[in-house]
Formats: sequence, C-alpha cells, structure tokens
Amino acid sequence: MSEGTADEPHRVLVPQRRDGGWRAEVARRWAAQLSTASYIPLSRATVEEVLGELVDRIVAALDDPSTLAETGRDVGARLVEMHATGESSLPLSLDLLREALVQRFGEDEVHRMLVLVAAIAAGYAAADRESTFVQQETLKKALLRAKLKADRELAASEARFGEVFTTTPIGVAICDLEGKFVQVNPAWEHTLGYRDAALTSMTIHDLFHPEDAEYLAAAYRELAEGGGAKRLSDRKRLLRANGEEAWAYLAVSVLRDSNGAPLNFVTMVEDITELHMLQARFQYQALHDVLTGLPNRQYFSTRLEAALVNFPRESRMTLYHLGLDGFELINDGLGYEVGDLVIKTVARRLEQLVEDEEALVARFGGTEFAILVWEQEKTPPVPEVVRLINDLLAEPVYVGDQGIAASASVGVVQRQVSEAEASTMLWAADVALRRAEAAGKRQWALFDPDRAPEERIESKLAAVMPGGLEQGEFDVVYRPMVRLDGSGLLGLEAGLRWDTAENDTLDHDGCLRLAERSGVTLSLRDWMVDTAWRQMCEWHTDGHRVQLNLSLSPNQGQDPDLAAVIHRALDSCDIEPEWLRLCLPMVAVRGDNEETRDNLRFLSSRGIKVSLHGFQGSPEELRLLRELPVDAVRLADEVVAIVHDSESGDEPEVQAIRSLVPLTRACGAQLWVGGVTSEQQAEIWREMGAEVASGRYFGDPLCSFDVPDFLRGG
Repeated sequence: MSEGTADEPHRVLVPQRRDGGWRAEVARRWAAQLSTASYIPLSRATVEEVLGELVDRIVAALDDPSTLAETGRDVGARLVEMHATGESSLPLSLDLLREALVQRFGEDEVHRMLVLVAAIAAGYAAADRESTFVQQETLKKALLRAKLKADRELAASEARFGEVFTTTPIGVAICDLEGKFVQVNPAWEHTLGYRDAALTSMTIHDLFHPEDAEYLAAAYRELAEGGGAKRLSDRKRLLRANGEEAWAYLAVSVLRDSNGAPLNFVTMVEDITELHMLQARFQYQALHDVLTGLPNRQYFSTRLEAALVNFPRESRMTLYHLGLDGFELINDGLGYEVGDLVIKTVARRLEQLVEDEEALVARFGGTEFAILVWEQEKTPPVPEVVRLINDLLAEPVYVGDQGIAASASVGVVQRQVSEAEASTMLWAADVALRRAEAAGKRQWALFDPDRAPEERIESKLAAVMPGGLEQGEFDVVYRPMVRLDGSGLLGLEAGLRWDTAENDTLDHDGCLRLAERSGVTLSLRDWMVDTAWRQMCEWHTDGHRVQLNLSLSPNQGQDPDLAAVIHRALDSCDIEPEWLRLCLPMVAVRGDNEETRDNLRFLSSRGIKVSLHGFQGSPEELRLLRELPVDAVRLADEVVAIVHDSESGDEPEVQAIRSLVPLTRACGAQLWVGGVTSEQQAEIWREMGAEVASGRYFGDPLCSFDVPDFLRGG
C-alpha cells in the first residue's frame, strides 16, 4: 500500500472492520498469547473483552490516520494497565497484531500499521516506565513508613524494657561472657545488697555459694558454648554483700548477635530464702513429732531403710518398740499439760540412754516410742537395755510437790542387716509389743520368728474383718446348754463363727479377740444380737420354745448403748423378753463400772434374764451377786481347767472351788460351767452341785438350719 496523492481518494475499509468473527478470533488468540507471557489478574473472558475493544480501536485508527499515534499509545498503556507486562508480552502482542492486520487488510496498509505498532510500543514503554516509577515511589514510601514504625516501636520497646528493667522486683544482671557486670537493675542491688561501685570489680562467679560454685560455673559455660540446654532454671544459693547465703531462683539465658554468636549473659534472680526456710520447716514438721522434736514413724522408717542399705551386711540391728503403761491415768487424773510434760521428759531420757550408741530415737505417736540401735561391742544386751529404759522412766517427774513416774512395755526384734527388711522389722516389733502388753505392765517380749506366720495371718484377718462382716462372711452358731440334773436342755448359747476366705474357720473367742484389734467389736455384737434374735423368733413361730443365751465380751458389755441395742432387737418381734438371757463378763461390772451395772439392772427390769461369766469367786464378785439381779454365774475357764486337770477331788484348789457352790446359792445364783468334754467331767460338776454345763460332751455348736431338727430330737 502506498500513501498516494493528496487528491487521491482514501479507500474505505469499514465493511472489513465490522467483521465480528474476525475481531473475536484476534482477541481470543491475543489473550492466549498474553496468558503465556505474564500473569493478568483478570478472568479470561474479561481479558478477551478488553482486547476485543482494543482491536476495534486499532481498526478505527487505520481508517483515520490522524488518530494512529494517539490510539497506539493508548493501546500500549492499556496493556500495561492490564498487567500484561511480562518480558515477551509486548513482542508477542506486536507480532500478533501485525500478522492479523496484514492477513485482513493486505500489504496496502503497511505504512499505517508500522506507525500504529510504533505508537503501541512507545505507549507501552512510557506506561511501563511510569508504572515502575510509581511502584518504586510506593515502595519507598512503604519502606519509609515501615522504618518510622519500627523506630517508634523500638523506642517504645526500649522504653518498656527500661521501665521493666528498673521497676521489676526480680533482680536482673547483664554480664559479658567472662562474668563481668555490664548492667544491673535496682532489684539486684536490693536482693543481694551490692552497690554498682562494688560490682564493677566483681564477676557473677564471686556471688556463687562455694558449694554451688562449680555447678553454676559449668552451667554458664555450657550455655555460652551452645550445649543442649538453652536456658538455666534452678534453685541455688548466692552470697549477699554481708556474707549471708541467699536461696534464689536463678534464670539464666544468653544474648546473641545477628550471627548467633554469644554476647552476654542475662541472669534473673528471685529471692526465695523465706520460702525455702518455710518449706524446710514444713518438711521438718512432716518428719518430726511436734511435741518432742523426735523423728516420727515415717522418718524413722526411712532412716531404718537407709541403715539396712548402708550398714555392713554382717552387723546386727535391734529395734525396741515402747508403749507407756497406763498413761491415760496421768492425762485423766492430772491433765494433758502434765501428760505432755511427761512425754517430753521420756523423749529426752531415751535420747540420753543411747547418746553413746549408734542409735535413733523416734516417737510413733501417742504413748509409743521406738529406738533403733546398731549393735557394737560395747552395746549392752537386750535385757539390760530394757532394764535401763524402765529405770530411767521410773525416776519421778515433779510437778509441784507431786512426783510422777512412768513405765513401759517393750517389744524387741533383732536382725542381721543382710536378712532384714524395714517393714518386716517394724511389724515384728509391734507384734512383740502387743504380746508384752498382754503379759502386764513393765514387761518385754522378744519377737518369736516361729510364730511369725500365725501373727501375720491374725493381723491380716483383723485388717479384713470389717469387710468380712459387711460381705456376710460371719455366721451365728448355737451351743447347747444342758441341765446337769438330767432334765434336759436349758437353752442355746449364741456364738460367732467366721469362715474366712483364705484361712481356717475362727470360733467365737477368736472372732472376739480379732474384733478388739480391728475395732468392730460393737458392730459385730449388734449384728450377732439382731441375727440370733431374729432366728429365735422363727423357731418360736414354728413351735420350738427355747431360750437364747448371749455372752458378751468386756467392751461389748460395758458399752453405754447396750440397752438400746437390746431394746431394738426385742421390738422387732412379739416374743416375751424372758426368752433372752444376757451373760455379761464379771470384769465389765467390777470396780467403778456403775454405768454398766445400771444397764444390767434396767435390762433385768424389762424381764430379760441376766447372768455373769468369768466368775472366780472373789469377795468383790460375791458382793456383786448380792447387789445385782443375776440368777446365774459361769465359772471362769481357768477355774474350770483347774478341776479338769486335777488328779483328785481332794486337792485344796478343787475343794476351794467346791465351796463356791453354796456361796453362790446363798447369793441367789446358780453355778454354771463350760468346756465339759467328757462324761467324767460332767459327773464331777454334777456331784459338786453345778446346775448347768456346756461343751463338746453335750454337742458341738449348731448352724441355724440344724437347730430345728436338734430341738425336735431333744
């Protein structure tokens, strides 16, 4: 295409420019090319629509040459505005436009096309430069704003840090890697008492307590060298300016430069001296008796375990477990302040006793003490030590003009260290003490290892007895009580039987003995009374009229609530009270047990028959028979044994027992006996005048379901 002459008319291209299909195809191809050259944040349809409009403007500019330059620059600027600014976006666009226009309009319009393409390139370049400049300016402003914000925040942060550093109650010190002080806050000076001037010539190491210095120096070195620990947190001792030690919570970390190299140590110190002393006091109180200052059972047990580990294996240890005799008389008669004074005096005297020995004295609580002795050649033998203990305790403690002396029962266990266990020794000493106490006051007992299995079984049974009662492991059994004149059955005596899960069956006496140790004596009595009376009601309803005899232990008989328990049982069914006989122990009504005697009188007034067991024939017991509404007494088992073991009825002891029959009758009571095992024994008691007897000879205890058949047969 040539420019032609001025008077040559310009060829009209309108029909070709309005070909919508061609325009859409060019816009589609153009959009596809640009998508490979740059990222345009517009949808594909939008891009094609915009490019289609640009194609329309380009075709229109070719029709009006005066607008070519302006149109080309606008097209180039619009491409930049669309973000079609990839490295090849402009060349691809120019090549595509040139090819499309030449194919559509031919070579006649090449000159105008070149002008258009140049204008597009110029507009693109100008717009691109302007966009880059704007971006740079925007970036500069953003960087400037960011720097100003960072400076403000840094200044604020430094101000906050300065405020915290100055006002925090926790001491803070910044040191170099050699430990020299760079800066400390006022709390550091207040906590440890050092002034700035003094710290300039010191290092952090000078403040370490000698016993902790090696550990802390190594910990600081490890932090600086970047070891496994990133921070030190520990409770250690530091030295104050006045030389006193201060327990402190230390928190140490390392400040590093931009390359990660260590620059300084930051050490924070919180004074916990008072807290440490308080914890130490609490720990002491937790391990020592408050009244005497002696180690308590827990501490004693720990020390015993340590001794058995650290002492020579062939050496011997002796454990003395002491229980003061009758100490409740001091508390009740003279008051608890006097009792406390005696306890403290006992503690000091026991310490005095073993001051030349390798020994430990402890108070286990109440009136019980313990002494652990590592036996040496000079250590006295056990009998001598026990004698010395009671000799020391026998020296009176004077309160005003009154002298108060104490005595102790002692349980002893000896073990070679290699064969001992702490828990076993403590248990064995306790068992030995209980045996000594059972023998009387001021007695001692050496633990018998041959009885250990039996003792341990009994201890276990006593411990599980409350659970056994709760789970229904107990039964009430009934022993026949027979008239010795041949007139038949007097009644049935209720007794306890416990079929334990892992051991043998326990009889009535065994159950009562363990009940005293386990603390279920009264619960066991209440259950036995309710169960036996309920079964009695069933037998009476079935026509079996038989009397029920309930024998109680001393604690069961002395209980102030005994009358209420019996009344509750009687009210459970319509049977006359005289079918129930209570047999209380003599010991429960002797002495000053006036409340028990009143209970007995009240129960008798309700129609309940009352008798006593454990009768030995003393003057006091005979007097009680005259005073109390009882109609029978049962001889004590040990008195019955004298008759059964005698070789002749002429022995003085037997004659003395024979004389009890008229004495009891004169007091209005019959004489009963138990433990009869043969016809010969039954005949002896019949001849002596006893009225009622029981024992294996008359039948073993019966289970409740066997009683009806027994009564029918009787």
